[in-house]
Amino acid sequence: MRSNFQLSNAIVASFLAGAILFSGCSNEKPVGPSLQLAEDIQLDPESRAELEQLIAKHSEGASLEKKGRTVELPPNSHDALAAAIAAAGKKGTVKVRAGNHYESQTVTITHEVKIIGETGAIFEFDTQPLPPASALDPALYIKGTDDVTIWGLDIRPKSSVGGTAILVENSEDAIIGRNIMREHQFGVMLEQADEAQIYKNTISTTTVWQTGALADVHGIVVINGKKVAVEKNDISNALFGLWACDENGEAERNTFHENFIGLILCKVPANAFPLPGGKLAGSALSGAKWKVEDNNATGNFDAGYLVIDGANNNRLEDNNASNNGTYDIELTGDTYRFGFLTPKSFENKVVAGKFQNIVIKNCGKNNKVIGGQLVDNSVDPCN
Repeated sequence: MRSNFQLSNAIVASFLAGAILFSGCSNEKPVGPSLQLAEDIQLDPESRAELEQLIAKHSEGASLEKKGRTVELPPNSHDALAAAIAAAGKKGTVKVRAGNHYESQTVTITHEVKIIGETGAIFEFDTQPLPPASALDPALYIKGTDDVTIWGLDIRPKSSVGGTAILVENSEDAIIGRNIMREHQFGVMLEQADEAQIYKNTISTTTVWQTGALADVHGIVVINGKKVAVEKNDISNALFGLWACDENGEAERNTFHENFIGLILCKVPANAFPLPGGKLAGSALSGAKWKVEDNNATGNFDAGYLVIDGANNNRLEDNNASNNGTYDIELTGDTYRFGFLTPKSFENKVVAGKFQNIVIKNCGKNNKVIGGQLVDNSVDPCN
């Protein structure tokens, strides 16, 4: 056993007992951790290549081959993921086998680890939305640790509406990729999560906000986090598909559909989201210096892309949009449309590029629009 991840005697005993149980009684329902050592991580070549590339990007010199202990989580596990993470140790890997897995509460991740699911690895978590929960209730909670990877999991709620699928707090360089998140209030929430990589996830939130039962339902929220990369995700059914705050982020090649607003460059109000530890989180900065490129916003109820609440110095280029309820791209002036003053957008640049038919409304200050179909504000006044 390597010295850099010493396990307690209790964890070792649980680990060995689980391995024996799994090898001898694989058809029986496990009542606790059932783990065994795994030699390799079987991924399809494309998924493996993508993950290798992202790991190398975020951790210099790291790769799937340079790893610590690898632990296997067999199908039909019950409340076993936390023990698997502990057994894998720092820089280890939990390989989640295809099949159903059940967790009765939040699993908190406090050391560097990779959690990688085979195709068909499905987790059911018992989490609650706000309200009745008094704070964000995440299925997976990356807290105070860097370089965590969550890859290839299908995360579903036990009840009809779940809380938060993945929450990242005070943690840098998280990789969240190729996951499916269904019927949650929030898909991915980032608070003090610099350089997070949110890649190729499918996020389909609950639609109960359309009935007024929940006020906030969002796909991805960057509350605070610099240089966050949101790439190739498919986000639907949310109030805001991607709520992009803070600065120097990238949103590229995502698809936003059947949301109220596809992508919003904005600012989360102060004290908007209660975190599990009691802190109330809001954005320090509105969305600034984001590169928004090659996305597709189709069939959203309001705008495809909305730049509002002091969002500034962003560049939106080559973004496709169609069949949105108001405008394909809107850059607002001072407005009370959300019930409180959100200051004007300013000094943003929109380049229609390949999509000259997109409809753009510009009510902000010193924004530059190149191409597209510009709305005549004298006919359709700003509000």
